[in-house]
Amino acid sequence: MRGVLLGFLALLASATSAGARVPPVYPWQEAERHVGEFVTLDGVVAAASTTGDTCVLEFAPDDPHALRVIVVLPMLSGLPAKPERLYVGKRVRASGLVRRFAGRPEMVLRGLSQIEVVDVGGPPSTPPQATAPVAPPEVEKPPSRGLVPAIARQLAAAAPCERARARWRDAASTAGELSTALGRCLEGGGYRCHRESAALAPALTALESAEQQIDAACP
Repeated sequence: MRGVLLGFLALLASATSAGARVPPVYPWQEAERHVGEFVTLDGVVAAASTTGDTCVLEFAPDDPHALRVIVVLPMLSGLPAKPERLYVGKRVRASGLVRRFAGRPEMVLRGLSQIEVVDVGGPPSTPPQATAPVAPPEVEKPPSRGLVPAIARQLAAAAPCERARARWRDAASTAGELSTALGRCLEGGGYRCHRESAALAPALTALESAEQQIDAACP
């Protein structure tokens, strides 16, 4: 059976080598439809809290069936004392495997490359229209609502090779988890492993893409 599993995984890898593709992007409200898939979910973080070694991001805190994203803090470095401040009130895109836990969809993140702040909450402000070329009054600029400056500088200063290796580790972790799930299905003699194999295929594609990025960034 182990030989069959290895052969099947090799077949999937060769099938996905024709062209790498990034995970599809969906609104966070559609997370339930993509349980067992490797996708990117987009939405505004309504609430965030840190408990122990995890930071929990909520998109609808009052809905016990809504998506939540779990950020595993020990796997990350350089985060401030209260990492939830990086994401609460901001629009993010989280990439990973969607699972079902305690009756709700959930995504566990183990690397900064799996989550991106793409916008801030609230409507954009519009500057007033001046009727004459007069100098505008000096106003105090609001504090930046993007990434904490120290974190932003750290990410910008990181070598391309290290960033590529971090993406590969994330992709390898996800592919390992999905291949284990497929292995359990095959070892159990189940004849309906399509869901597990379908989830593994894009993860192998993401892993191959990460390897190509390492080849380009790490001479």
